[in-house]
Amino acid sequence: YLMYSGYAVFAYLWARMAKVALDKMAEGTSEEMFYNAKVQTARFYFKRMLPRARGHAEMMLAGSDSLLDMPEEAFAF
Repeated sequence: YLMYSGYAVFAYLWARMAKVALDKMAEGTSEEMFYNAKVQTARFYFKRMLPRARGHAEMMLAGSDSLLDMPEEAFAF
């Protein structure tokens, strides 16, 4: 759950940073390279990092049947 939440929060933050960067570039800025780097990094995050959240979501939603099927004695070692 925490890993999935982390990916989701970072996606939100990168989306916000990219929006601000695009707005600044549209206004015209002397820091074009800085803001362009923000946008490029956001694209990288969404393309290469965020897809990892799918696996974490699947694990969260898979349930705990396999663990709960074990007898209580299996934990007493």
